[in-house]
Amino acid sequence: MIDARFFINVGPFTLGDLADRLGGQLAHNAPRDFNVTDLAPLDQAGKSEIALFADGRYRPAFEQTQAGIVVTNADLVRGRPSAPCHLINVPAPRQAFADLAWLFYPNVEEALGLYDDRENANLGDACRIADSARIGRGAIIGVRTTVGANAVIGAGVVIGDDCTIGPNATVSHAIIGSRVHVYSGAIVGAQGFGFVPGAKGVQRVPQLGRVLIGNNVEIGANSTVDRGALADTIIGDGTVLDNLIQIGHNCRIGRFVVLCGQAGVAGSVTIGDGAVIGGASSIADHVAIGAGAKLAGGSGVTHDISAGEIVAGYPAIPVRDWHRQAIGLERMFSRTGKLG
Repeated sequence: MIDARFFINVGPFTLGDLADRLGGQLAHNAPRDFNVTDLAPLDQAGKSEIALFADGRYRPAFEQTQAGIVVTNADLVRGRPSAPCHLINVPAPRQAFADLAWLFYPNVEEALGLYDDRENANLGDACRIADSARIGRGAIIGVRTTVGANAVIGAGVVIGDDCTIGPNATVSHAIIGSRVHVYSGAIVGAQGFGFVPGAKGVQRVPQLGRVLIGNNVEIGANSTVDRGALADTIIGDGTVLDNLIQIGHNCRIGRFVVLCGQAGVAGSVTIGDGAVIGGASSIADHVAIGAGAKLAGGSGVTHDISAGEIVAGYPAIPVRDWHRQAIGLERMFSRTGKLG
């Protein structure tokens, strides 16, 4: 469910109204007067909510969804006599769902820090907040938490006890546990990189999820953690991010994970407990990194990595194979004076 502390829903809308706005085709038995209350991911949607099915990889989630309505393309559901929900068939479902997001949430606010509203925030005992910081309406900040100079805490944000928010950091659309350190210049809760091509060019898709951060987490200087698109971006207890880290939208990072400097994690990546991501590594979207896996510095991961596996190189391969390749290239060069 999209968090009303951060986003204002102007629905509901009837199913018939939505189909007409999208130029979509309803199944013959779909009730046009059915009230649609919100958007949600396929695996989380309820009976009054609308979800997106635009990629065959998510067919299992579609076939088990509890959503009342799904926006999809006729080609994806052709040959299936029944669906678990009502369907709106459109030629470009991703574009249509972006239009729906703007319809339900037309006022997604990104202009943070224009005003200081700490009088309408809930500040715990012994907090220390710099005069130049900006605190949004309805924010909750725990006891003994420090907010540095020029930091911005967005409306509705929850920060636990004994936290430190460094100078020039920005925290929005987030719920943060206790003993969390967000270092200088870091950004938590920024819009994820969500765009779809349309008739008028590339269209921004509003990012309507949150960032959920556990206890004892560190977010290094000038790092960015994007909020989810619909689901949440999650960082587990005890995880540490070095400086200059990028975490894309919808990522789920487990407990006690270590991400070294300049690592980049694309959207919808899952990283298991205790994994170590070497410096300047890059992980492609929708990849799963198993618990305890290790990525050598500079690795480029384009496929799932098993639990406990150690990989290196680009594209990343088991580290022993990478060493063999490196040794083979060195021997070839030493014999011929050139590679190849």
